[in-house]
Amino acid sequence: MPDPHREYDDHMADPLTSAEQRTLARISRFGWSLLAVWVSVLIIWAVVQPVPYAQGWRLVVELLFVGRLVNIADGMANGFSRIYLFIQSAPQDLILLLIFYPLIIRAYHGAVQRKLIGNTINRLRKSAERQKHIVEPFGALGLWIFVFFPFWSTGSLIGGIVGYLIGLRTWVTFASVFTGHIVSVVALIWFFDGMTHLLEVFEQGIVRFLPWLVIGFLLVLTLLLRLIRKTSRIIHHTDSE
Repeated sequence: MPDPHREYDDHMADPLTSAEQRTLARISRFGWSLLAVWVSVLIIWAVVQPVPYAQGWRLVVELLFVGRLVNIADGMANGFSRIYLFIQSAPQDLILLLIFYPLIIRAYHGAVQRKLIGNTINRLRKSAERQKHIVEPFGALGLWIFVFFPFWSTGSLIGGIVGYLIGLRTWVTFASVFTGHIVSVVALIWFFDGMTHLLEVFEQGIVRFLPWLVIGFLLVLTLLLRLIRKTSRIIHHTDSE
């Protein structure tokens, strides 16, 4: 399959070939088709079994804006089944990747005007470029690990752009992102389900707070790591002077 990745320059990007355009078009069509099937499944599920699945839209919004950790934690805490959480969470980020990846690649190569998708493209691109140096030394494995961990700005779409920026072939990027995301979703469902059953043995009342305790712990850990990195940079800068 032709690979749409090329070295780019912001102002003088090489145009995409017709074969590359066809590849991106196939990716986009698959994304829109998958979106139609996914939305239909969630709507039918909500109609057939409204409690609690009529509230599935909330999980969709949570995954879109705050990530799969909060999405799955909230779903488990509110009685959504493991199968539903997998069907809702696993495809959603992959659909975004399939739809937006071709747009972003075309924007890099000047095939679409950035003003058409405006600030969204620029925000995604800048976020990916900030993460590029973390993944690049480790290639496809680094990209898989990057997508697997459920922190903010490590989702499938950002991972796909990072894979493009570090020069991975399209199929390698998609294989790493798809498997990393799916394994992460399964691991989170298994973790929260297991912890819920464990705590039910000891104290029923604490179960509802478990997801938020885990999220709080991970947020504190993330902030500490950022503080350590920032302090290290300051010390290094001071020493170099």
